[in-house]
This record gives sequence, structure tokens and C-alpha cells, in this order.
Amino acid sequence: MLTVEIWSDVVCPWCYLGKRRWEAALARFPHADQVETVWRSFELRVNQPIVPGDSLNEMMRRDGHSQEELDGIFQSIIDLGDKEGIALRPGEYRPVNSFDAHRLLHAAEGHGLVNALMERVLYAYHSELSNIADHEVLRALAVDAGLSRATISEVLSGDGCATEVRADEARGAAIKVTSVPAFVVDGREAIHGAVESDAILAMLTEEWERHTVAASSD
Repeated sequence: MLTVEIWSDVVCPWCYLGKRRWEAALARFPHADQVETVWRSFELRVNQPIVPGDSLNEMMRRDGHSQEELDGIFQSIIDLGDKEGIALRPGEYRPVNSFDAHRLLHAAEGHGLVNALMERVLYAYHSELSNIADHEVLRALAVDAGLSRATISEVLSGDGCATEVRADEARGAAIKVTSVPAFVVDGREAIHGAVESDAILAMLTEEWERHTVAASSD
């Protein structure tokens, strides 16, 4: 079994694109049934509040980007989303803290529902422009994904799965994960960033060959 750990943040459009490209690459990989995907938590904005404030467009304008430059960047992201069949609305995002969403994703993993919940949260934030830091929004999304109300309440009413999120972040920092999505195999970052599915497939093929050689020598 080849284990691929993917560090990502649900508020990152490149991570949404990366998930689609990962799935496309895996669908073409002949040993896909021998690949385990493990999603790891990463927060792009650790100190972002839970209440939506300025739009991403406004935040980036303050960082010194011109509106013309931003229009080009956002349109490029929108076009890439269209190519992957997802509706991205980057200029309209109002960034919020993603920590509680990551906590729920860890809880969902324990019930075999991490992919379902991740899909629901990604769509809610990037396409519906929902506040995925709001607990009522998260509850509804998690119910949609099949997580029990009892499990959801257990996580959101306290600090459930906080340790797991912080452990992911600490391990990511230890192995030098600084941008997402980041694909890690055997504790090494194999590939990262806005890569196409062909590049991901090439990485999978290379890592599979390395994995099988190592297994045969044991």
C-alpha cells in the first residue's frame, strides 16, 4: 500500500483544484486500489477571525495589488475551476478561520466520511460563499455529508479533534510544508502547488516504482 498524505486548506482554491486533479490522476493510475489518501490540515490564515470581513479582493488591494492585476489573477482561477468542473468565485471570498472545519474533517475521517465532508465544505466556501467558520453552517454541512448530530455536537461544543489538527500542522512544519496543496510520500514532499493531473500521475508512477523496489528488497 502506498500512502499519500495531502496537506490542504479548505479556503484555498488551489487545494480545491488540487483535489480534483488528484482524483483525475488516481483514476488513471493502474494501482489506484493500492493507494491510501490521507488528508492533513493546513491553515493559510491561522489568525483569521470567524466572522467574515473584507473580501479577498479588498485584502489583496491593501497588500499592493492593482485591481487590473487582481482581475487577471481571479479570472485565471475561475477559468481553471471551469476546466475542472468547479465554480470558483475568488474575488468574492470573505476569508474566515478554517480551524473548526478542519476539526470536523478529522472527526469525519474516523467515520469514513472525510471525502464527503470535504466536498461539501469546499463547495460551500468556494461556490456558495458560505461562512465555513460559523458553527451552524458547519453543522448543516456535516449533516449533509452524513456525520451524526451527536458527533458534530461533540466536536463543536468543545475542543474535539483540535489536537489532531495541531499535530498535522506541526508535522507539516517539521517536513517543510509551506504551501498547499502538498503531496507527501514517506515523509517527503513529492510535489506541491498548482500542478496538473499529468504531473501528479507522473509522481504517483515514480513513487510506486520506488515503493515496490523497496518492498521487494525487504
